[in-house]
Amino acid sequence: MNLGLISLIALLAAIVIGFVRNTNVGILCIAFAMILGQIFNVSAKEIIAGFSASLFIQIVGITFLFGIVKANGTLELLAKKMVALVGKNVHLIPVMFFIIGCVLSGIGPGSIPCLAIIPVIAIPVAVSAGLNPIMVAIIGDLGAMATRMSPLTPEGSVVSELMTEQGINGNTMPLMYSLFLTCVIMSVIVFIYYKGWKVGESARGIHEDLPAMTLCNWTSLGMLGILAVGVLFLGWNAGLTGFLCGAALIVMGFGDEKAAIRNIPWSVIFMIIGVGILMNIVTVSGGIDIMVSAMESIMGKKTASMIIGVLAGIMSFFSSGLGVVFPTLIPTAGGLAAGIGVNAVELCASIVIGGTIAGFTPMSTTGALIMAGVAQQENAEERFPQNRMFIELFAVSFIGLALLAVFAILGIYGITINLG
Repeated sequence: MNLGLISLIALLAAIVIGFVRNTNVGILCIAFAMILGQIFNVSAKEIIAGFSASLFIQIVGITFLFGIVKANGTLELLAKKMVALVGKNVHLIPVMFFIIGCVLSGIGPGSIPCLAIIPVIAIPVAVSAGLNPIMVAIIGDLGAMATRMSPLTPEGSVVSELMTEQGINGNTMPLMYSLFLTCVIMSVIVFIYYKGWKVGESARGIHEDLPAMTLCNWTSLGMLGILAVGVLFLGWNAGLTGFLCGAALIVMGFGDEKAAIRNIPWSVIFMIIGVGILMNIVTVSGGIDIMVSAMESIMGKKTASMIIGVLAGIMSFFSSGLGVVFPTLIPTAGGLAAGIGVNAVELCASIVIGGTIAGFTPMSTTGALIMAGVAQQENAEERFPQNRMFIELFAVSFIGLALLAVFAILGIYGITINLG
């Protein structure tokens, strides 16, 4: 049987088994790559060629630096000080958390670490301010998602590399503009659904005496500034710069090396690298061509962007957008665009949007963290029943995909990709 078809089936099997058995898909992909190599006489050298050393350095270097900045308390203190700026205007808290998410995600770490940090801070602040904590956590996370395609982020690096490999312009800014617009409109919908203008009578206020920024905090922020300037204006490699700035903080006594290494999302890295190894076999064996032909048969010029975006969203219900959805679907964009006669960048934007905004299901890390954070609050079971939360988070994902479908059909993304 054709290796391309078998490798596609293996990729699908890895995703399904990973979901059912709660196992890292990347590790399963490496195992399947080994099996396919033995059956079809693919050498170990050819299999390992799918390992992207540059991508590995990018992700580990950036997350290492932010592991240090997170562990020394700079990120949390910065977020709280930004929230304190709203004072008595508690209605601005969702807006503030959206901005916090945008800034923290876009300047380097991407959405993955921010999606873990934001609910931890947003939920207790929202409860104290008399706002719905689910609403504030979702809007804060949408902010983190909105800028994940910044050129500074690991996600941006992954997608840029996947686009460049097909001869598509690797500039991710048009994708970020499209994703940002979608996240802003979704935030408005979420705010209206939860009646964010209503403040509970039990509000305790968000006022607290926050400590002043220390030399450690200012130095950490300075290192983030060096990362941003170096990558954006000097052409430095983001991963190597992350290691440089992180090492500097450790030498100065402002970083905990062991804590930083623990904070590196190794599971996500294994997932990304593992899927990349199996996807390399899929690509070189013609599996991508099979996928392109199958999707071309049901797509038209007006529906291509919508169909591939919704497909990305459905896949994201059960798997990681960065680790599975992007490396699986983005390699098909070039072939689909050429075959159907549509813009490849617009297809990439739809894939990124679908694979991102559908990540609020309770089966995803984002949804699970929100549920866990809300459940820790006082009288949570009475005020925020878990079954209702489960349904609401699923609903948010479906609303996001419906919004994507409408924007894609109306050609909105065709406009936003030209802004970059």
